[in-house]
Amino acid sequence: MKKKLVSIYALFLFFSMLEAEKAVVHLGGKQGWDALFYKENIKEVPGKYGNPAIGLHSSERKIHKSTDLYLSFDDTVFMDERGNYTTVDSSVLPSGAKQAKRGNGAGLFNTLNSSQGLILRPNPKSFFYGGKPVGSFSIEFWLCPKVSESGSVILRWLSSITENRQSFYQNITAAIFQNKLEWKLDGIWRDQSGKRLTVKTASRANLIPGQWSKHTLSYDESIGLLEYRINERIEALLYVTDTGREGGEVFYSMLGEAADLHIGEKYAGLIDELCVTNDFSPPAKICEIADLFDKFDKNGGRFESTIIDTGGESSQIKKLGADLTLPEQTDAAFFIRSANNRYNWTETYPEWRAVFPGEEIKNTSGKYFQIAANLYPDSSGQKTPLIHSIKVEYEKDGLPLPPSKIWAEGKDGTVTLYWSPSVDFDVKGYYIYFGDCKGEYFSDGSPVDVGNALTYTIQGLKNGRLYFFTIAAYDESGAEHIGNFSKEVWARPMAGR
Repeated sequence: MKKKLVSIYALFLFFSMLEAEKAVVHLGGKQGWDALFYKENIKEVPGKYGNPAIGLHSSERKIHKSTDLYLSFDDTVFMDERGNYTTVDSSVLPSGAKQAKRGNGAGLFNTLNSSQGLILRPNPKSFFYGGKPVGSFSIEFWLCPKVSESGSVILRWLSSITENRQSFYQNITAAIFQNKLEWKLDGIWRDQSGKRLTVKTASRANLIPGQWSKHTLSYDESIGLLEYRINERIEALLYVTDTGREGGEVFYSMLGEAADLHIGEKYAGLIDELCVTNDFSPPAKICEIADLFDKFDKNGGRFESTIIDTGGESSQIKKLGADLTLPEQTDAAFFIRSANNRYNWTETYPEWRAVFPGEEIKNTSGKYFQIAANLYPDSSGQKTPLIHSIKVEYEKDGLPLPPSKIWAEGKDGTVTLYWSPSVDFDVKGYYIYFGDCKGEYFSDGSPVDVGNALTYTIQGLKNGRLYFFTIAAYDESGAEHIGNFSKEVWARPMAGR
């Protein structure tokens, strides 16, 4: 008899293990990456078998209130992302991410295709619309020339101004001259005698074909400082003041008529991340200069999935698998967190746990879980890891098993039920269902939540009537997660019993 009882218990334990249904969540691969909730410095790139993978993405420039013009050149159609300029004409081609300094692309300029480059028309809110004094401003861009011959114009604004019934030409130009980049600002300022000034400044070092360099021209109206920097190192500075030094009186300035802004005339090469702001841009710190040439942020990138509902509070996360491509010095780290509700989650709560692909995950359970990954570039900031797909295996919490044995005893106006405990470890209580028709449990008071008891007496039944009973178990989710019915038993209350 003892052997038979052990066999019965083992059989029901096997059924309980079956109830913990194995399930898998896939991210990436054929399923794509639509289930990502948070992304930082990452993007989708071509991966294995024609499916998208996740790789690092250059950190995007933040657009501030002071931003007047921003051309990222990341899209196939080039336009000001600030909305202050309209693209009038363009002969510029998209380069693709591999050739870009940052982001998904750069502007590819070719003198054989056309000499016009990119033409932008300012709206009344923009810097180059003119008609106002010159405040603080900055113009910056990344440049990678194919050749560095004279005659290539990187940026040109040609306008005019009328004062005292006299018209004067004005221009702001950045052009290549004798293998150097030269800035010329003509007619923007005038001295105390009313004479219009021509302000020039140029790089000391030659431009190197095929090599990226960052160029910044920045003006501080409060002290009259005009500063030209290459790769955040000062190439030239001058003061537009009566003394030519700091502390002098800043010369009067005024921009004239609205005029189109021309970019890349007769230029062959790449331009990326062109930006104009209405403020002075201070030089980068020494510790930040080395990072200028990193394609990817040294801190890497991160993504987090949406919160995934397993369907039961005791679902067990078992393993994470990942299909990766890791160039030398690159890496990827994975994290999982879980909880029994999806409310009040923050960046740090529930706590993230580091997990390793292919290794068993222990002591991580809950109705909800979330996946995250950090991607890290190589030391030069030029290579990215790729995540082609992620697979998370978990045991889905099945419905609680009902008692395997149940007895019913009729008495005067009552029926007392007895039952064996469910073999599921997470059962928190039982519901008793009853009715006076077989398989139909709709009598008044049905069902009854009896908690974690193993016997219960139902009162107020009609003597002589046959009643049918069944029991179902529930776990921590209560009525939201009630298991299947037990076998049905019957009993008849009788007076005098």
